[in-house]
Order: sequence, then structure tokens, then C-alpha cells
Amino acid sequence: MARRLWRAVVEGITPYDPGKPLETLMAELGLGELVRLSANESPLGPSPRVVEAIRREAERAHLYPDGGSFALREALAGHLGVSPAQVVVGNGADELIGLVALAAFDPGDEVVVPVPSFEPYVTSVTLAGARLVASPLAGYEVDLDDVRRRVSARTKAVILCSPHNPATTIIRRAALLALLEAFGEDPPLIVLDEAYCDFCDDPDYPNGIELLAAHPRLLVLRTFSKIAALAGLRVGYAVGGLETIDRLNRVRAPYNINRLGQAAALAAVSDAEHRERTRRLVLEERAFMSRELAKRGLTFPASQANFLLVKIPNAGAVRERLLRAGLLVRDGAAVGFPDHLRISLGTREANQRLLRVLDA
Repeated sequence: MARRLWRAVVEGITPYDPGKPLETLMAELGLGELVRLSANESPLGPSPRVVEAIRREAERAHLYPDGGSFALREALAGHLGVSPAQVVVGNGADELIGLVALAAFDPGDEVVVPVPSFEPYVTSVTLAGARLVASPLAGYEVDLDDVRRRVSARTKAVILCSPHNPATTIIRRAALLALLEAFGEDPPLIVLDEAYCDFCDDPDYPNGIELLAAHPRLLVLRTFSKIAALAGLRVGYAVGGLETIDRLNRVRAPYNINRLGQAAALAAVSDAEHRERTRRLVLEERAFMSRELAKRGLTFPASQANFLLVKIPNAGAVRERLLRAGLLVRDGAAVGFPDHLRISLGTREANQRLLRVLDA
């Protein structure tokens, strides 16, 4: 009998498809420019302080980075009002999700995840051999009543996303508090992914980090990819109780954040002005695009993120027309919403170009 090398569970995993590189697509389509509005990247780019920090740090690329991201954790802790021991830094939030699975999920455990949602949640559960317990969205909203009904004695974790990717909606304060309090003194781990929190302007949006003192099994994920425009450097962080962060550090690879990523993120923490400028641009363009798309009879949930999920007839054909016009958007079918397009908010020029293609 032939030797079996690979775990059977891996056969059921579909590799993440990031799409072709922009340069390849441009060459294939004969385009001189292609604006990517498919990956929820910052339209403004990183802070000049960040660019300068990367330039300075490049000369030390031959040295191993700080294995514990000490300076970055100190800066984040001061910014967030927590202890540095409550912060762990990851190679993007994706790595942190994987660390949770590595540290906590045993075969047979149950993990409740609203679906559809960010793909790595399901992948991490599957690879750990745990059982995914799917909680369907109620339209575009996370149904916390349904989530709560699906939690059992076998539930190891609940993974939530607010603002939700790809639905753009939020979990409101009263509903989240009711869920946390309903679990009593022995709750499962509650992973709350707040990657898009910086673009939220709804006063009913709860700040997960402010809830940690009363709920030590809450783990909040955030990222430098969106508000700080460091998507290309892969830096995310988790804030939680001391026990949780200790366990994540036990399974975290040494030197998991490279020198350039740490230097860039540290510079980004100190540049509040650039964060506010990015936030203001996104909120202005979100309001502009929401008005303009609504004028055209298109429907979408009210977004609290830096992208819109737009229901649109013949979405696949529209996406192809946009691509040939030099605008790349995400097919909603690929993220669980057929007949939708997920459109990142770009500059005013890019957004107006997109509207012109839709009008044509």
C-alpha cells in the first residue's frame, strides 16, 4: 500500500485565490493602468513617517527582528490603555486566527462562525479538525440570537466580525453585551475581529477592547492593513486577557514580524493625523458612493467599513466591464454573496470612473 503523506483534511481546503498580479492583468488586457478596488486597501497609502521608517530600517535587514515586537506592543498598549502583556502581534490578522486554532481547537471541538464571513475563520477550524457550526446571516446582519442557540458544552470558540466582511454591517453594543453576559462564568473564547473598526461612525458600535476587563475570554483582533495602509507588510495584533495572550505566544513562531513591518507599524501608531486623514477620506467617499449608487437604483447594506457590498444585476458581466475599463472589483459570489459586487472605496477620481462605467 502506498505511503500516505498528507493529512486527509487538507484535501478539503480550497487555496485562497488572490487573483493575478496587477501587472499580469494589465498586460493581458492591454491596459496602462488598473485600479484595484477589490482588496479593501487604503486609497491614501501609508504615512510619510512610515515610508521614512521603512527606508531607515532597510539598512538593518540583515539582522533578526525583535522576536517579541516589544517596542510595538509598548506603543499599542499605551495607545489602547492596556498592558503590553495583553497584546500579541501577528503576521496579519490571518496568522492570529491560525494561532487561536493552534492553541485552542482540538479535534471534535465545536466553533460557531456566522457565514458567510472572512474565509480564514472556516479554514482554521477545518485544519484543526474541529467542527464548524455555521450560523447563517440574517440578510446582511450577524444573528446573535442564532449564534447563542448554537453554543453548546462542546463549543470552544465563537468567531465574530464587526464591521462584517463582506456584509459591511456591525454588531451593536446591547446585542454584544447580551451575548457575552448570557455565557455566564465559563464562556467559550469569543474572538471579535475588528479589522474595519476605524471606519465606523455609528455611535452604537461597541469598542471591544473596552469590554476586556469584564470579559477576559474576549479576544479582539485588529490590523494595520486598513487604516494604516500597511497591507503589504502584514502586521496585525490581538488584545485579550493575560491567559489568552500567554497561550497564543506559546504557539507563535519566533521572529514572526519582520523588521520593516515592526518599524512601519511603530511609526503608524504615532501618526494620528494620517489615520484621521485616511478615515475622513473613506467616510466622505462612502457617503458619496452611497448617494450615487442609490440614485442609480442599486441596493446595498449601509456600510460601516471601507467598502460597499452592492447588489447588482448581471454582477459577473458588470465586473468584467469594469475590469476592461481598468477597475478591478471583487465578485460577491466568491465571498458568499452571488449577484453582488464588493467594491472598495477609492479616491474620488476612481469612484467617479466606476460610476461612469455603470452608467454606460
